[in-house]
Parts: sequence; C-alpha cells; structure tokens
Amino acid sequence: MEYNEADFVEYAFKEMGISILKREGKYFFLANNFEVEVEGKDLYRLSNAGWVISPFHDIGALCNFIKANAS
Repeated sequence: MEYNEADFVEYAFKEMGISILKREGKYFFLANNFEVEVEGKDLYRLSNAGWVISPFHDIGALCNFIKANAS
C-alpha cells in the first residue's frame, strides 16, 4: 500500500483544528494567507502571502506554528 504524505497532512490539519480553505494535490491553502506545500516525506514548506517562512520536518511543529500564528 502506497503512503500519501499529502493525505497525512490533511488528516493532521483536521485533527489539530486547522481549517483547509482549499487543497490542490500537495498544496494546501489555509486561513491568514498560509500555504503549505508537501515537498516529500516529512518535508513541508510553509509560506505566507507568497513569502517562504521555513521548511518544516515535523508535522507537529508545523501545526503548532500555524496555530500559534493564527489571528
């Protein structure tokens, strides 16, 4: 069975209460102009309004960062 990292990210966002405005494959569009791209297994690029904030290697840290910076 093939593991889909983007499906895992969607599950993690839902479990952490992070609303997904739109998903296009490996791209997630969230509130407050946050965008997440799944670049690979355990590698996620977070952007805000087109500016790259940071790569994340831990889905928990990514979710916590998004939640802490939600207005």
